[in-house]
Amino acid sequence: MIPATVPTEAIFDRGSLPDGSLPVDAWDDEGEPLVLWRNALRRAQHIEGFRGVRERRQIVGVVPGGGWMTEWQDPDDGASFADPVVAWAVYSDGEARAIDTDSSGEAVLLSPSIKDRRTYHPGQIPDAPLPGEKSPGTSKGNG
Repeated sequence: MIPATVPTEAIFDRGSLPDGSLPVDAWDDEGEPLVLWRNALRRAQHIEGFRGVRERRQIVGVVPGGGWMTEWQDPDDGASFADPVVAWAVYSDGEARAIDTDSSGEAVLLSPSIKDRRTYHPGQIPDAPLPGEKSPGTSKGNG
């Protein structure tokens, strides 16, 4: 058995649900990934839905927000809100994701797939308007 020194995960097809994953804890003598499954190390290929392995993304650094803003629109009343990006989480594959704070001050890692939110630098015009905006960078309340 060889310990897994590079963060890797085994990917499993879960049908209509998003793919699942388990961290690879070790490799057997034939190079097959071993994962913790029901309190035992098992070959990932012997678990239903196994599709393969990939390097597991990890946050490798956090840098200051640099003046960037994140803006979203309340779906109920259409009001726009903006917060400063407090920091950027940088992943091992080079992606950076914005970190905002919620109403209690707890850090929240923003998902890039949220459609009602955009992240921009105030010195630039955002690429796309929020729903209900007349033009990029202009909210309903100010123009």
